[in-house]
Amino acid sequence: MSLFDAVAAGDLARVQVLLDSGTDPNPFDAEGRTPLMVAAQDGREDLVQCLLAGGADPSLTDRIGETALGKAAAHGHGRIAALLYPHSSEDDQMMARTLLKVGTDFFNLPREPLPPPDELHRKLASAGAYLTGKLGDNTLTQRMERLERAEKNDKKR
Repeated sequence: MSLFDAVAAGDLARVQVLLDSGTDPNPFDAEGRTPLMVAAQDGREDLVQCLLAGGADPSLTDRIGETALGKAAAHGHGRIAALLYPHSSEDDQMMARTLLKVGTDFFNLPREPLPPPDELHRKLASAGAYLTGKLGDNTLTQRMERLERAEKNDKKR
């Protein structure tokens, strides 16, 4: 049984045995997800804790750039998001606060969640995501580097 199979089955004991025997805690499936991402998305707090203790890297992203924190927040798993929050980038933290609504069990955050975006902001975010995908900017650093190059080119004109 692979680590992915054990996570999918919710078999905490098997996950622990696999990690204790030296199984890589960060393999990728066909969608670029790790077992930690699957456990976070499925709301399996026990598996998330076990995987983190076993060396799972919460900063890894899948093919579309989502982390385990993003998946937990997008599926409303506040307690899991709270576990992953301290290990995440500022961008991921902001996204988690945005995705989780007031009243979830997402606790100990430095700020309240942002209000939901209105229709204009939702369309702007969608357009930005589309452009980011077309330009190949998968991270904030890549977007900032592209912006700096564009500004330098504007100054040369």
